[in-house]
Amino acid sequence: MIRTGAAAVALSCLLAASCGDGLLSEMGRPLGDPSLDAPAVSSFAVENRIILSWPADVRADRYILERAADTAAPVFQAVYSGPDTSYADTDCSDQERYLYRLTRTRGTRRFGPSDAVMGVASSVCRDGWEPNDLEGQATPLESTLAANLYCYCSLAQPAGVSLALQDSDWYSVTVPSHCQANIVVTQDNLAGGSTSTWMYFYLKGANPTQIVNNQAIPVVNYSSSSLAFLFKVYPVASSFAVGGGGSLITYTLSLHSITSLP
Repeated sequence: MIRTGAAAVALSCLLAASCGDGLLSEMGRPLGDPSLDAPAVSSFAVENRIILSWPADVRADRYILERAADTAAPVFQAVYSGPDTSYADTDCSDQERYLYRLTRTRGTRRFGPSDAVMGVASSVCRDGWEPNDLEGQATPLESTLAANLYCYCSLAQPAGVSLALQDSDWYSVTVPSHCQANIVVTQDNLAGGSTSTWMYFYLKGANPTQIVNNQAIPVVNYSSSSLAFLFKVYPVASSFAVGGGGSLITYTLSLHSITSLP
């Protein structure tokens, strides 16, 4: 009888420890509900693939990622459910737009869905100068560069606002003292012999102007020392399909010449 009683006490202690560990584990979670943040989306990084990611949330047990085609009335369906914090969507069609939203769960409770984000599948990847979306990432212009630019907006309007996906390309050019750099931008495959590109040129500190195809853009240095100038090439949104559409264009950028000022 004594041995039986000791075994019972030991079993009771083991069960108590086990339950206590579980309780401590649950109590160790931060207070509050899981985040409702939308996932980050990466398009044009891999051919015909859209990559989604989100931070790990210790207040959640798993994540449910839903996808919908970009339509006026999108219908979302789950494409992933589990503990991972990223998902590569390979079931995509070239130049198609997709919407994604994320739900987090804890036990039987669901939190979300998040706001929707848009991704675009493409057989053309972003150019090799990316990322140069910010001034601090500017690509030096020293020869001819081949690049691309895109602008898309959603047909769906969650919360009454169209989702947008737009690229900007920053560059820098070094101009010697009392010289002028002549920069030429050429958009490929302009229809109907048009010379008006789908791009703006913005020299930092000046007003943006629409780029004329193959026409030199002057960047002038009146100072007595060599200077680096920052400029940006970005879409003329109205030239791309709006209200549910968009496209990707390719262009070349060249430092055509540097000439002395009179």
